[in-house]
Amino acid sequence: MIAAMGCLTFADLLIKIASQTLPIGQVMIFLGIGSIIVFWGLMRIKGESIRLSPLIDPAVSLRNVGDLIAINSMCVALVYVPISTIGAVIQTVPLMVTASAAIFLGERVGIRRALAILIGFFGALFIVQPGSASFDVMTTLVFVSAVGMTLRDIGTKLVRTNFSTLLLSFYSCVLFSVSGCVLLLITGGASVPDIKMTVVFAAMIGLGSLGVIFMTEAVRLGDMSVVSPFRYTRLLFSMAAGILILEERVNAMMIFGSALTILSGLYIWHREILFRK
Repeated sequence: MIAAMGCLTFADLLIKIASQTLPIGQVMIFLGIGSIIVFWGLMRIKGESIRLSPLIDPAVSLRNVGDLIAINSMCVALVYVPISTIGAVIQTVPLMVTASAAIFLGERVGIRRALAILIGFFGALFIVQPGSASFDVMTTLVFVSAVGMTLRDIGTKLVRTNFSTLLLSFYSCVLFSVSGCVLLLITGGASVPDIKMTVVFAAMIGLGSLGVIFMTEAVRLGDMSVVSPFRYTRLLFSMAAGILILEERVNAMMIFGSALTILSGLYIWHREILFRK
């Protein structure tokens, strides 16, 4: 999960950089098609075939719906929202996963963990600072993406083991490409990338593909309550990318909110481990 967070953060960074030159829909198409080729090649090497029958599986459908919500809202947010802010808001995903597991999967969540979830979301308000002069309504797209990621994680956990990680990742790439086509039809403005942008796309495809593989494997093989807290490493990667590379500014309120959200998530993880023992 740590490796996945690092790869996905820097893939997001490259998406943000590319979107300053090309329409975000075109960026998504190039990334999606490149990733499709990568996963199709890996499936061929492992002797796996592309099957459509898993698409009617309820868990796979839930995962794909969550993926659609997550990728579209995240990519649009990357155009307008600082990557450090995105990394901070995404830390609400483990909180959403715990809350969703209690509501939809029947997992027991006591009053302490419920209170920790509320405190974590309260911390998210400090991150986005609604009502302040610096608040950008586009930040709400990051919360929408977090909801999509939550649905995707729950769906991934429910998927039967006879559906390979490569096949599930292949589906994600196809959805990514289709979403890019729709966005490009809406915005227009496609152009031919130069050599420098081609290199950016190659790195983006490599990092994005690795990130999807690592994250899917982590969720499928690991215990959800153990794996989810390691998503918090994404904040460190995002802060580093935003501050050191994009020269973004982070204020004290945002740091305080991030700390509240992360500490709440870690407390929930600690309580879940104790409860299982």
